[in-house]
Amino acid sequence: MGSSTRLLSGLLLCLIALSACTGEFDQRQDKANTQGFGAGSVGTVANPETSRYIRGGVSMAGAVRDANVILRPILADGSVDLDDNHALGNTVTFANGIYQAFLTDKTYRGPILVEVSGGTGVTGANPATALSNRWHDMLAGHKLYSVVPFYQGYNISDVDVTPLTSVAVARSLSFDGSVAGVLGGVSTGMFGLCCQQVAEFFGLGGIRALMPKDFAASGSFGSAELYAYVIAGLSQVAKDIGVTNVFDFWQGLYEDALDDGELNGSISIVPNTPISMPDLGTAALLGDALFNNYMDPNNLERRGGVNNTQVAAGSLVDTLITALNTSRDIDTAVRAYDLVLLVPLSLNMVRGEIYASRIEALDQIGSSISFHPYGDSGGPSFVEFAWSSSSPANVSIQQYGRITVDAAATKGQYTVTLTVQPLAGQTYVTGPTKTFNIAVNVN
Repeated sequence: MGSSTRLLSGLLLCLIALSACTGEFDQRQDKANTQGFGAGSVGTVANPETSRYIRGGVSMAGAVRDANVILRPILADGSVDLDDNHALGNTVTFANGIYQAFLTDKTYRGPILVEVSGGTGVTGANPATALSNRWHDMLAGHKLYSVVPFYQGYNISDVDVTPLTSVAVARSLSFDGSVAGVLGGVSTGMFGLCCQQVAEFFGLGGIRALMPKDFAASGSFGSAELYAYVIAGLSQVAKDIGVTNVFDFWQGLYEDALDDGELNGSISIVPNTPISMPDLGTAALLGDALFNNYMDPNNLERRGGVNNTQVAAGSLVDTLITALNTSRDIDTAVRAYDLVLLVPLSLNMVRGEIYASRIEALDQIGSSISFHPYGDSGGPSFVEFAWSSSSPANVSIQQYGRITVDAAATKGQYTVTLTVQPLAGQTYVTGPTKTFNIAVNVN
């Protein structure tokens, strides 16, 4: 996909989308995953005509069943509101790992944290012990996370939760201002960038809106095979170093990424164990555990994937293992963005009106439905969005790019200017500076 600016005058919307060169795009509000009233159901829950929901699956290459799912609001600064009284919805996962949570606050607009937690009777299927001990206990202290990058009032599907989306959330929260002054937070752009960096660290093309294939023979959904190999390899690492409950290892991944943004073993020990947390960027560690141990033809625990004698040279699995056998540093994953602006050349507004220059719909770019924006007009980001108005007293810009006409504004034409560029000093995102002028006609 080239670095092009597309102006669609027929759409009354404004979307800033910063994408990877793969042409993927974001599920904030995409047509492929947005469903209207009374849409098809997941599991046995019917969709009430007046409800709005978030749904997806929770998987570690095996179903996570009966887990607690809470939708938490994300504040303007990218921090998470952890007050249960402010939760936007909650539910539990089905036996196949699928969840569907109805929003209790239908007026909410913005990012949402999907928090999955354990408790009595909550279990997850581990592909590395699929024969001897398939179901591991997800205890109250174990959590997994993902994010709805932007909720705009529509049903959202494919908000899938895995140990790797949890790492992306932790990395999003880890930044301490040392990289271009960016402080941590779960904003749209921050989460999108971190998802791509985590994917690259593990040799994958993406981790969002993707479900790993069921390598634990647990009845879960999912078709992303390479994703499943990575998680199976991580599960094998946990087994090899003596971790008996793989959820302790998943919690370790989260905490390891949370303290400094990297999976470098800096937390010392795997939670709830005396076992040292490994540096997952070490050459051959993960690749060896996957290829030589999990994929060993004599490994009776393996229920998914081929054995290592069946891996063809140059195949996707062979390429993955080669990547995992190299020394890796997640901080070296740098992304160039393409900028796509969907906006009318001019807006006709009346006094007192607010134009939500956010997402109403998103046209598909390329063949994928997993675009990762690297910035947005609100929250912490490595991309800077600067809005200005030719007359702020008459036409002003509020949070998330809301164009607001004052109730006492003078009729006439005004200009709203948006400048987008990588934040100075940061090292993770590259791309050109783009400037857009939007004519606002106040009637």
